[in-house]
Amino acid sequence: MTSLIYRTLDEHVIGGLADHPALDDERGPMSYAQLLHESASLAGALRDTGVHEGTSVAIDLRDGREQVVAVLACARIGAVPQSTADFGFGGTPPVLTTPDTEIPWAVLIRAGRLDPAPAPESDPEGYEGLMLELYAEVFETLIAGETIS
Repeated sequence: MTSLIYRTLDEHVIGGLADHPALDDERGPMSYAQLLHESASLAGALRDTGVHEGTSVAIDLRDGREQVVAVLACARIGAVPQSTADFGFGGTPPVLTTPDTEIPWAVLIRAGRLDPAPAPESDPEGYEGLMLELYAEVFETLIAGETIS
């Protein structure tokens, strides 16, 4: 079975929905291709800071674009959203807090573009169920090829 994140984004981009809006908020639309690019870039940066499959990551961001990108980035590398963790997103503008430092969102995205994270072939046991339980609206909307608004 293919991974949740692959079915959520990559499959749609490959299947012809690259330019279809995946997200539409106060800043305007973001296509499936753009959302894939941003979340894969952020996932690459997370990986470079030491986040990997099974690492807990706190996502304390208001609902919106950054929260969606952070959730999808975690799903791309198998990180587990938790309320408290050594790694966490928070603030406005968002920053990633690590055990050693704080890294601004914009820096993470730029750094991750050098080596974006690919979608895994499959998810760890129970991971898909956990992510669907925590972020059903994000995953169900995108898997259906619809737009988060």
